[in-house]
Amino acid sequence: MSAISDSDNEAEVVSRNLCGVVDMGSNGIRFSISSKASHHARIMPCVFKDRVGISLFEVQYAANSLQKAPIPDDTIKEVSAAMKRFKLICDDFGVPETAVRVVATEATREAINSEQFINAVFESTEWDVELLPKEEEGKIGAYGVISSFNSVSGLYMDLGGGSTQISWIRCVDGEIKMSNNPVSLPYGAGALSRRMKLEDKKELFAEIKEAYRDGITKIGIPEEMLEEAHQNGGFDLFTCGGGLRGMGHLLLSQSKDYPIQTIINGFSCSFEEFSSMADYLLMKGRVPKSKKIFKVSERRASQLPAVGLLMSAAFESLPDIKTVHFSEGGVREGTLYSILPREARAEDPLLVATRPYAPLLAPKYLELLRAALPKNDVPKIVYSRIAPALCNLAFVHASYPKELQPTAALHVATTGILAGCHGLSHRARALIGIALCNRWGGDMPDQELEHKKLLEDVVLRDGDKVERERIVWWTQYIGTIMFVICGVHPGGNIRDGLFNFNIEQKENVEKDLHNFSVDDKPIAGSSKRREFEVFVRISKDDLKTSASVRTRIITLQKKIRKLSRGSSEKVKIGVQFYEDT
Repeated sequence: MSAISDSDNEAEVVSRNLCGVVDMGSNGIRFSISSKASHHARIMPCVFKDRVGISLFEVQYAANSLQKAPIPDDTIKEVSAAMKRFKLICDDFGVPETAVRVVATEATREAINSEQFINAVFESTEWDVELLPKEEEGKIGAYGVISSFNSVSGLYMDLGGGSTQISWIRCVDGEIKMSNNPVSLPYGAGALSRRMKLEDKKELFAEIKEAYRDGITKIGIPEEMLEEAHQNGGFDLFTCGGGLRGMGHLLLSQSKDYPIQTIINGFSCSFEEFSSMADYLLMKGRVPKSKKIFKVSERRASQLPAVGLLMSAAFESLPDIKTVHFSEGGVREGTLYSILPREARAEDPLLVATRPYAPLLAPKYLELLRAALPKNDVPKIVYSRIAPALCNLAFVHASYPKELQPTAALHVATTGILAGCHGLSHRARALIGIALCNRWGGDMPDQELEHKKLLEDVVLRDGDKVERERIVWWTQYIGTIMFVICGVHPGGNIRDGLFNFNIEQKENVEKDLHNFSVDDKPIAGSSKRREFEVFVRISKDDLKTSASVRTRIITLQKKIRKLSRGSSEKVKIGVQFYEDT
């Protein structure tokens, strides 16, 4: 970020950190203006976003034909007009002239009249068009997917209009690793849709299956990733591109009770759920009967049977897949993420997004909260991610009416202030909502309590169910502890010596495993029930003079007792008095 002088006004400082990206893709042209200011660069906040539904792939082919033609003059004029409009918008926002990047991918690169098209764009805007080579296109796409999650490790697939890419990717603590030999195959959703009308599906299936078998060999999956997948029951598959996003929206539309319908980024499903839908599309040749699918155009919906064919065939050759993750990351996100320094890439999107709302002494609140947590027994996502984010957001809803606070908190990451944050999984959105809801007491109408249960189900959807249940339990626990902490210290300030927490752990070996249950369901694989006694250490004088503290501790004991009932985690709240010296 540039240095700020006394003469700079706020608008100049903001615009100096804005950048524009034009993504000229196969199925549409996307325009965006984003901030790359260092304090929030990791989540790439977007101040303007637009899309023109011009398919540069489709306009190069006549209906039901594989014969390629030049991009029509009318299309070139339409694109040039849209580019002119975006240039005016960039001027309105104060985006520096040198901070706009126009990136074109396969449909432009492979067009018969590619040069004419690029020259027309330059004449209308004086912006150069970058034609991404096939390898660079795959790399930028992978960066876009990596930006969409806190950390990634698994296989990567991008499905565009004309082609699809397969690779492996890994990013932990900002260090990115990916295949040096990503494979691009000519099976884009648009291209495959055309071939399905003219060729035998069985022959196409066999061709795709063989191509993916060769492709997996070429990308060279590291041995440690193969071993990791073997231990975890399969690979995570990270997907992007319009064809696969359409598949994600279709799956969401089939799950009427799923509570996060409007955000595709961070949605995940089991391999079984995805492959069942792919097989259905392949066999039936159409989407399941329903109303229009949210965020899926008629053109995209017509391509979904081709996506089903592609994925059904690919799964015959890919290694075992455990979970499929959907990403909205594309050229915009990949372009911005590629210029971030490693320390920015390593930042947790959840903490970056919540940091602006943190009280001055948020670290003190976190220190006090963690004093009530047995660190080695609390799931990492709760201890390292949800707890600090909860402390950052602890007072965001303080000005709301009391009866509204828990409900507004529950929706904070789905329709609230974090809804637009890039880089959050649906699980992270659900967990921070659950924790913050409990921080405000969790007293809500039945309809909202049902919504909270559905958010818990998002966390429990797949994976190790016992571990997922532990994550939900500890998330509710930290929210309940914060209900007390923030009630005693409501001003964003921690006064030393008022009260603290002390933990004692017990091991309770169950003699009758049938009595050991979570939500009334027996748990196998362990004969030990974790028990902790958390003592609230408080001065006798403070307890005598503060009815608020006394009431909060009684409430805490009741809430934790109720939370522990029927759970593998059992915490008892006690009180220890000490004399002031």
